[in-house]
Amino acid sequence: MADEFDEFETADEAPAGAVNFGAAVSQSLSKTIENMDLMSVLQKMVATTPEDEDSEEIRGKLKGVLEKFNSMNEDEKIAFTKQVKDGLVSKISAKLQDPNAINLGGLEDAIREAVVTKLIMVGVVALVIFLLVVFFGYKLYKSIKEKEKKKEEKKKAKQMKKKK
Repeated sequence: MADEFDEFETADEAPAGAVNFGAAVSQSLSKTIENMDLMSVLQKMVATTPEDEDSEEIRGKLKGVLEKFNSMNEDEKIAFTKQVKDGLVSKISAKLQDPNAINLGGLEDAIREAVVTKLIMVGVVALVIFLLVVFFGYKLYKSIKEKEKKKEEKKKAKQMKKKK
């Protein structure tokens, strides 16, 4: 997992202690795309109902691609699938490397802020529990001391009574 984040071409790309989310996401997406069944994805895309004219046009083109794919021989299918997957990976990688496309700079700060907030809440709860334990412990201690004091007073009263 650590080597997913260690792929910086130069030391300038990632400051010390920072995580290159773009590279990690790109690598993860590359592995996912390599393992996906392209034809079932395309068939699902064709099966969806279009929401507008552009979607209908794209859906029509995908139907044509699927028909051509089904008429190909095995070697052509493998080459076509590899070419489409490579194209997807390169497009996604290019988008993730473009600093204007995705801004992940605030992501690390947001994660840190969320963790600090959770830690503060846990600390407050722990403090409240600690204060409750101390309060009831003090009450118990006070009650026990009060009972001992009354017991001693009774004992002294008995001794005074016997002496008289």
